[in-house]
Amino acid sequence: MNSSNKKNAFQKTLQSYRSTEILTASKESVLILLYEGGIRFLKQAIEAVERKDTTEKARLIGRVQDIVNELQATLNHKEGGDLAASLNALYLFISDRLIAGNQDNDAEKLQEALAIFTTLLEAWRQALASLKTQTKIEQTR
Repeated sequence: MNSSNKKNAFQKTLQSYRSTEILTASKESVLILLYEGGIRFLKQAIEAVERKDTTEKARLIGRVQDIVNELQATLNHKEGGDLAASLNALYLFISDRLIAGNQDNDAEKLQEALAIFTTLLEAWRQALASLKTQTKIEQTR
């Protein structure tokens, strides 16, 4: 098997693993994976801007926008109330920064979106860790 075939086989195996991981993950895990993916693609888009690779930049920003759209689609405004409204406003701001960063080839605008994504990821991680701790305490009672 030549190097190219090995790489393709590895990519297929990796994609299959990721698909299985996502299909069997909890809602909370999928949420974390979405944020991590958004952060990864944003960092890569910023690097593409710096390299002046507009095709790759646009592709990566499109992937981030897909993630933002998915996050918005999962918001439950009825049960989420103010939190859902606040998250929606942040997602709209991120979308605005993505569009502006893409149109203007402006890494700083993408950095603004990245900062929000990173802050939200950490907030969700803390909230989920707190929930797990609370659940363990309640289970021991």
